Amino acid sequence: MLREDNTGFVNFPMEGRVFNKLKTGKTMVYLVAFDVIDLMNTPYDLSNTKLNLPGTFISDDVFPRKRVNDFNMSIDEMIENQIKENELDSRYFPNDGNTVSIPLTTCICLGWNEFTYVTKEEVPYFVTFRDLTNEGKKLYYSIKKLHNNKEVRILTFNCI
Repeated sequence: MLREDNTGFVNFPMEGRVFNKLKTGKTMVYLVAFDVIDLMNTPYDLSNTKLNLPGTFISDDVFPRKRVNDFNMSIDEMIENQIKENELDSRYFPNDGNTVSIPLTTCICLGWNEFTYVTKEEVPYFVTFRDLTNEGKKLYYSIKKLHNNKEVRILTFNCI
């Protein structure tokens, strides 16, 4: 009998100096392609695929979200940080309170893990291109080639 390997195309981090693994839900990683026009929430005819927000949107590979230590922030810094986080969230999930993404040309689950990962230090969250397996990098380039006039991103979700 084959052992199930859900990590797929992602090298998930080891718990240690930088990351903690929490048993508060799964981490899922998606490879998506979308038309830049879709950022304005206009429909795209090629594929009207949507991603339902599966948990907490952590980051994408182009605009990494940094973990911020809230204890040392002023109120103004906390508000500024929240505005930046809302801008990142609205890039993919533009409607307030709506958990459905912008129209995507492609959406592939690259892998998932049984744990939620939290950074211990102020380092960007994973997953980026460098966190993909060799096969994952080939898949990423294949999607970039297939959708050469689209934005291709890696999206990471926690607490699913």
